[in-house]
Amino acid sequence: MQDTLAKVTQGAFKLALQILGQTADAQDVLQDSVSIAIVHKSAPKSSSVDFKPWFYRVVRNKSIDKLREQKRHQSDEFDDHVDHELDSKLALDPEQAAETTQLNLKIKAALAVLPQQQRELVLLKDYHQMSYLEIAEVLDIPKGTVMSGLHRARLALKTLLTETVGD
Repeated sequence: MQDTLAKVTQGAFKLALQILGQTADAQDVLQDSVSIAIVHKSAPKSSSVDFKPWFYRVVRNKSIDKLREQKRHQSDEFDDHVDHELDSKLALDPEQAAETTQLNLKIKAALAVLPQQQRELVLLKDYHQMSYLEIAEVLDIPKGTVMSGLHRARLALKTLLTETVGD
């Protein structure tokens, strides 16, 4: 189980960080989620294909709980961060690197404007490479809703990015 947890937790940590925006909070959520995965009697076996979506759902739910807790204690607006890493194998010249950085910032800003479910759909599909069925399990919605919601989210993201091209 620990080998599977090690593989799944890296992506799950990124999801928590993307939802929460704070490394310490994401680490807390991940630790709580791993504890649940270890002791929960009805958790799927770590070798099962159902484990990753189940675990991501636990991380997502714990992250949302953490956000709700923060909103009760703080009036500051949530600043959503998306951890988008450049492929280290791709050698970029300084101009390309600057353009890529600007594009990443625009994508982060556009994602932050999307409603939470649309943002989650894009993150789970495009950043975490989950299947429609896995996303449906994580978000507890029908597969068709994932597909149509992802389409609408991408259209909204495209619109937001097109509006900021001149910026």
